[in-house]
Amino acid sequence: MCSTNYCLAIFVLVGVVAAQDPRLTACNAGNSLNTCQWQFNNKTGFDQSLGVTNYQGLRSAIEKSFADYQALGLLNICEAYKEYQQCYTDGQFFACAQNPFGLLTATNNGGVQFTQDQANGYVKIWNQLDFVCGAGFSIFANAEDCGSAVFNNQTAAMRQCDNDFNVNAAADPNEACAYVEIAANCYFQLFWNACKKPEVAYWGCNYERTGTNLLYPQCSQIFCTFHERVI
Repeated sequence: MCSTNYCLAIFVLVGVVAAQDPRLTACNAGNSLNTCQWQFNNKTGFDQSLGVTNYQGLRSAIEKSFADYQALGLLNICEAYKEYQQCYTDGQFFACAQNPFGLLTATNNGGVQFTQDQANGYVKIWNQLDFVCGAGFSIFANAEDCGSAVFNNQTAAMRQCDNDFNVNAAADPNEACAYVEIAANCYFQLFWNACKKPEVAYWGCNYERTGTNLLYPQCSQIFCTFHERVI
């Protein structure tokens, strides 16, 4: 039992810490998220219905750019992604695009409440683009024919990797890190089978890993290796 003043002090301290913690910040959907998503879709020529509630369609449109336009498609997406980040002039990028909690507690959204699947699926896309448009850009650009062929011919297999991860991680969350590694290896194998180039397989592995690692930060010990694997 604590005194009234002591308890009040602890309550105020916790409240201040929560207010300062970006992980506990709600996304302002009306003034930030929707505006910046509209800008991204306009820049890329995507349908304006694509966004959090249709994150699967957004992913498909982005990956179709990789498939159809190869390195140029990658460049166009990355330019739009940079502008998307810069659009959040109010510091809301993390809350709206990289933190599922921010979307689950979104405000000013016309009464729409996002689901856990929508929040996770949406932020996964942007975290993957951090890799794609950063360390992974030159790897894909230097193997654009092969890399784009995977997005042309193996999308069903990639979605199966995703689905298996989602189902297994939800059913057995204590083993989430094992499933993160399995999913990353699933992508590694798809890109290895198509290209037989270790650097491209490494790209595929990281494409998946960087997305799931954001959702499961406790699995930061999972890494993709750059080596030739014959299976």
